[in-house]
Amino acid sequence: MIVSLGESLIDRFHASSGAPTDTQIGGSPYNVANALANLGVPSGYLCPISTDPFGDALAEGLQRYGTRQCVAARVAAPTAIADIRTNSKGHPQYTFHRTGTADRALVEQPPARSLPTNTRAIHFGSLTLAQQEDWPHWRAAIVAAKDNGAFVALDPNLRPALIDDLTAYAKRLEEAVALADWVKASDEDLKLLHPEMDPIETIQYWRGKGRTVVLTRGESGAQLWTPDGGRIAHPAGTARSIADTVGAGDTYQAATLAWLWHHNALHTRLTESSANALMRFAAIAAAINCERPGCQPPTHDEVMQRL
Repeated sequence: MIVSLGESLIDRFHASSGAPTDTQIGGSPYNVANALANLGVPSGYLCPISTDPFGDALAEGLQRYGTRQCVAARVAAPTAIADIRTNSKGHPQYTFHRTGTADRALVEQPPARSLPTNTRAIHFGSLTLAQQEDWPHWRAAIVAAKDNGAFVALDPNLRPALIDDLTAYAKRLEEAVALADWVKASDEDLKLLHPEMDPIETIQYWRGKGRTVVLTRGESGAQLWTPDGGRIAHPAGTARSIADTVGAGDTYQAATLAWLWHHNALHTRLTESSANALMRFAAIAAAINCERPGCQPPTHDEVMQRL
């Protein structure tokens, strides 16, 4: 099983007039968990879920995709909400409402306590690193999984509006990178973190020590560096039409992990050929997601048919 840990929330999409037009379940780690399940991987989602109606929708979403709800007991705190407005190019802009929400009820429901014993890989990132008071709880689960031999994947997926202190966050991020075997980051994330540096230069600091790093650059495709310095570039997948880019990065990350899972390669060093195959699979999965509004990841069969 691959377990994704971190926030779930409700995405409220707004028209240019400002009025809400649609409500969808979401949250980056939640999206990754469901995308993994849709791509044919035994998947678990580890985070407290509210007893409120939005929590019901999130729990039903996991059931619909066939994703295991690792924290079985629901909590009384409300579900977090993200208000989303897209610009003229379809890129999302977020406003979060997350104080005292269920996804932060980590004292009541410590993540390490709900980690499945059959966890072969773990994905984390996004808001798990946003607050200093939350990070130790998430870190304990990640360390427990790693100590049991799990492959560890990270996608920082920065949300500056929710970070308590960017300097302290940068230190937490370095700690998170040190735990990871696989790091995927977007050029937008790295520009937010180090605006004075080229993202290609920034991500080099994370390479090595058995760690693979991937830099995604939207329409410019992606680049992957193996631990020994090998570099593979791959173009973006071609979408037949673009609804928006919500969830594209989550789908890309899930697709890379799904490819590794299906090829029994979680702990295998990638060759140039296998890296190209992985990146092509992920690029097509992300492109299909962009053809649909919100985060609607493809099935494994859909990706294989497009391949």
